[in-house]
Formats: sequence, C-alpha cells, structure tokens
Amino acid sequence: MKLHVRHVTRYDYSQPVSQSVNQLCLIPDDGTHQNVLSSRVEVEPPPETVAHGVDSWGNRVARFGIDEPHRRCTVSVLTLLDTRDELPPLPPSPGVEENRTRLRERGGAESLMAHDCLLPSPYVPPGREIDALVAECPPNGRSVLEHADALMSHIHATFEYDPKFSTLVTPTTAVLAARRGVCQDFAHLAIAALRRVGVPARYVSGYLETLPPPGQKKLQGADASHAWFSVYDTRSGWHDFDPTNDKRPDHQYVVTACGRDYGDVTPLKGIVYGGGTPRLRVEVDVDRVVPPSPVTPSPAVSVASRDPD
Repeated sequence: MKLHVRHVTRYDYSQPVSQSVNQLCLIPDDGTHQNVLSSRVEVEPPPETVAHGVDSWGNRVARFGIDEPHRRCTVSVLTLLDTRDELPPLPPSPGVEENRTRLRERGGAESLMAHDCLLPSPYVPPGREIDALVAECPPNGRSVLEHADALMSHIHATFEYDPKFSTLVTPTTAVLAARRGVCQDFAHLAIAALRRVGVPARYVSGYLETLPPPGQKKLQGADASHAWFSVYDTRSGWHDFDPTNDKRPDHQYVVTACGRDYGDVTPLKGIVYGGGTPRLRVEVDVDRVVPPSPVTPSPAVSVASRDPD
C-alpha cells in the first residue's frame, strides 16, 4: 500500500532566536515492511546546509544550523513510501533462556544492538517495581515471540489509554501505578518487562494510518506519531508488537526510527540561543495514495460512408 506522510514541526518564540543547532530523526528508511520512494526535508528559515547521515542505531538523521535571527522555525518532512500488504504469521522461536544463550554466541551489528537492548536505558531504568507486571504476565515456558505477543495483549487489556495522564518525562513507575498512559508509556513498560526476563527489546517510533468514521472527511494535521516495541529473536531477527492497539504492525504502519527508548529517537532536538518561551505545534498527516481509476475507452463508433447523390 502506498502512503504519503507529512510531519510538520513549528516553533514560535516569544523572543528572537539568534542561532540554533538541530538534529532531526524523522526520516523513514527501507526496511522489512516498507520501501521509501521519496523523502525530503524542508526548513524555514532555510539553513545553509542540511547534512544527512546515520546515527549509532542505524536511523537516518539530518543535522542543520540556523544562523540568522528568527522568531519562528518550521521543519517539514515529506515522505512517500510503499508498505508491504502481507503480514506473515510469527515464526517458531526459541525460549527465553535459549535465546539468551544463542545471543551470547553471536556477533555482528544486529546482535550488538540486541545486547544493548537487554540493558537499562534512561527512559527504562532498572527497578524492581516492574516485577509486578512480570508476575502478571510471566514467560511460563513460552517462546520469545509468544511471550511478546502475550505481553502486548496483557498491557492492552489491563491499562487505559489516557492522553491527558502522562508527559515525555513521566516515569514507568507512575504509569504502572496508575494503569494508564499513551503509546510511548506502553512501549516503555513492555520493554522494561521484557528486559527484566532477559528478552532484548527496543523502542520503535513511527506512524499509524488512521481512517475517519464512515461518511466523514479526514481532518488534515490531526494524525500523530506513534510508538510500539520490538523484540529480538536470534533465529529470525526483530519483530514488532503494538500494545496500544493489541496488534502486530501491518501495512498501515510506518517506521521512522528504532532505539533503546524514546531518548534515542527524539524527533527533533538541539540547542537554541535566545527565544524566550517557545510554543510548539506539530501536524501529522498519513494519507493513503489511491491510484487513479483506469480510463475505460469509449466504444468505437462506425460511420458508414456513401457516395453523394
């Protein structure tokens, strides 16, 4: 399925900004379930250069500085991509202990990231509080992928989605105590519980295509970024799970970046000199590109000619 993604970040400042240095992590790349057809970054005021590169987690990033005074900065990322229509069933996978043993014996960049995703990280710190969630949904002899699937469903069933409850800095302990949060919170909770039992788990950021109710027009700019988690199976690699919606990501999902937690994939970060109090506005659109209907040629009309009288 072909999707067009428009992500616009706009900062309005109460005082002039004399200079800023920024890093953008919102550029999708080709992956197992998506193929990027085109992608471009637009910045206003325009910087002299935009340097594209890859970070330590393999994500595409863009770095730029704005040297002229400004009171508004707008960063737009426009991407067109194809997502795979098929979602194959989960393959057989090893148990938790076998998976850890196999991981210790493997090398390479992918295994190195899996090792890192067994360790605590800034948004997923160590702590015994997560043991309560582990006790609610223990591995119980399941394979790695079976356990991830069960944990996804458990979080969806026992936590309430509440966009007013948490912020970017709300700790997982508070989310666990309140049994509510948003997609970022549920991804971090699952990652904490998986790492606690020895399953490599990482944070995935991206988008989910949303469809309006029947008969209603989709509101522009009303979509949002999304987040879920992924676990590493030493036989078949990384597999994604979305606890917010209790489903494995399919053709309606777009991946922008992966890391240990949200801190590794922050959409836009940097240093601003001046600016006073900033006001942030984000607009996201994920639209399905519908191919034009084929034109049916009109039936040929036969005109008989005759000799003049």
